[in-house]
Amino acid sequence: MQQRTEPLITGNKWLITIPVMLAALIAVLDASIVNVALPNMQSSFGAGVDEIDWVITGYLITNVIIIPTTGWLSSVFGLKRYFALSQLVFVIASFLCGISWNLPSLVFFRVLQGIGGGAIFPVALTILLEAFPPSELPMASALYGIGATLGPAIGPTLGGWLTDTLSWQWIFFVNIPIVTVSVILSQLLIGENRSVLAARGRAPIDGWGLFTVATWLGTLQVVLQEGQRDDWFHSSLIVALTAVSAAAFLAFLVIELRSAHPLVNLRIFKNRNFALGSVAGSMLGACLFGSLFLLPLFAGNLLNYTALQIGLILLPPALVSLVFFPIAGRLSGRVDPRILMAVGIALFCVSLYGNGFNTLQTSSQTLVFLQLFRGMALPFLFTSVGAISLWALRPHEKADGSSLFNLTRTLGGSIGIAVIGTSLVARQRFHFDRFGESITQFSVATQQRLLHLQGAVSAHLGPGLAKSQALAILSLQLTQQAYVSAFQDLNLALAIAFACTLAIIPFFKFRRVSQPAPAAVAPPEPAVVRPVLAAVD
Repeated sequence: MQQRTEPLITGNKWLITIPVMLAALIAVLDASIVNVALPNMQSSFGAGVDEIDWVITGYLITNVIIIPTTGWLSSVFGLKRYFALSQLVFVIASFLCGISWNLPSLVFFRVLQGIGGGAIFPVALTILLEAFPPSELPMASALYGIGATLGPAIGPTLGGWLTDTLSWQWIFFVNIPIVTVSVILSQLLIGENRSVLAARGRAPIDGWGLFTVATWLGTLQVVLQEGQRDDWFHSSLIVALTAVSAAAFLAFLVIELRSAHPLVNLRIFKNRNFALGSVAGSMLGACLFGSLFLLPLFAGNLLNYTALQIGLILLPPALVSLVFFPIAGRLSGRVDPRILMAVGIALFCVSLYGNGFNTLQTSSQTLVFLQLFRGMALPFLFTSVGAISLWALRPHEKADGSSLFNLTRTLGGSIGIAVIGTSLVARQRFHFDRFGESITQFSVATQQRLLHLQGAVSAHLGPGLAKSQALAILSLQLTQQAYVSAFQDLNLALAIAFACTLAIIPFFKFRRVSQPAPAAVAPPEPAVVRPVLAAVD
């Protein structure tokens, strides 16, 4: 690392940490707080599973698009101004999410919120790295990690309490006072050396690259989430969007490979470790975000848990992750990261596999126990996959590599949720039809079940309505069981898919050297991007 002769950020480094950690905390908090309120949002808007997932994927896909632009935007507005601007966008969008009147308006405001939230992660860490001297950069990263890790720990429980006590809208309103305090403190406590900013110059921006990647990912997301409802390629809209997405993807590849200053440096995929690590990171994103999407829906819609009860289920694994991060960090300096990666995948697969056998009789204690394995797995995965992916890159490729690795992980989560939402509806229909084949008027078991249900409800409704109500109850039970089977299928599919990632571990190259290995990427939610590592170089 080069010694910085004059810092870009001025002021008391410990006071600067306060608004930065508040911003990082609330941005990560908002990504995890939404999951527990999904069943309540479904009830409010009358939305299906393949519709409500837009609330999460809309936010994630915007993060993927905005993160590569943060270096350029920071040089245009200045680091301090862009930090405040991103927080203002985030807090305004949070208010609009809280007053949204239907699902499309909520999704639109979540996209707007993602523009601010996606910028907060990298800019907050960049400010810390600029405020602390080079010799204290590990301390700066650790302070940022505390705020980033506390978000997933307290988010689900806080979100559940707000949803049950007030309403789901308050999971967005709670952002307003915290972010407002962060904006005020950042203006008072953070100074910026304009001469240093001017000397560094304005970072180049790949406009065509940004346009093509936004078009490609945006249309792809619509195809994945709306294809099931529109009968896939029997719909002219889906065919047209698929064609646009494919064309934009090809244009993106050509532009990025020919550009002198590409938005995404695709050339580093020639490095085997990085290419394989990006695959593993994408699978990690899909399984992590997918499991956190499925569990609240299962617990809320089928087990009738309140939002607070769902939050309490998600709290213990987050606390376990907090405990295991230092352990995994200490082991990473002594144990081959390929071994840590295998341990993390195995633990995560145990959690997913166990979730594949949840039923309507599954207890909350069992659900918590299964999630603990995921909580133990994440520290091993986040300290190994990123490190081994970036290990073999040349020094000038590390910044682009870190940015692209985080993008592929977030993109994997976004696409994973879209596929899971669509597949959940398709598998529910499949199981409903399959179960329905054995339920006919000629089936003795069906007749006995109906007579039992009629006897149970006749005392309350009378014999006249008992038969119709018995049929309605049987249909409801059939629908519930079909959903249970669909949830089981998807959890098992995620477990199998992630277990297959074990097959690529032997192909990683790794040789421990005297210098410390590249730092692992930040904890689960934030993305460390190009401006961050540019500040370290």
